[in-house]
Amino acid sequence: MPSVQLASPTFAAAPRLANASDAALAQRLAGGDRTSLDIIYRRHAPALRRYARRYVDATLAEDAVHDALTSTQLALLGRGRTVELRPWLFRCVRNACLSELGRAAHRCAELPEDPVAAGGADTCDVAARNERLSEALRHMAQLPPRQREALALRAIDGCEYDELAAHFHLTENATVQLVHRARRNLLALVA
Repeated sequence: MPSVQLASPTFAAAPRLANASDAALAQRLAGGDRTSLDIIYRRHAPALRRYARRYVDATLAEDAVHDALTSTQLALLGRGRTVELRPWLFRCVRNACLSELGRAAHRCAELPEDPVAAGGADTCDVAARNERLSEALRHMAQLPPRQREALALRAIDGCEYDELAAHFHLTENATVQLVHRARRNLLALVA
């Protein structure tokens, strides 16, 4: 197998590539164009990090994203192979996270026989927390769609305000206000 030199993201990709579709970028990468990897990284890394943080902590999430991009580069660069880029990246991140969780499971000590005696939550605590969460989600469903989406993206998915601003085509200040209104309205519904 020929050795492949990995390119580090330089963010100096040509401006004309910035608007290229994922399929075009994957095709260019398969054709040997390393600059397309920069665009892929800039476009998908934030969403991939959020996805990885569902499985592992922030440090391991960053590692999973880099593993996914390295896997993509190794699998596609100069090989003429094409893939559905976004699902491929998410699958690579998921696999990297699951691998890390598997390694972590081997490193864990045995759990105590009685988690309550060891300071853990008992079944009643867990049931009460789940009930409060279900109630909050029911109230959240009553919010206007735009506020509900903004609050979910911020509170559940961990999106930053600049990402929300781009998503909603608003300024960052307007996005902060949108999330604040959603929180204020949710508190009014809960009270």
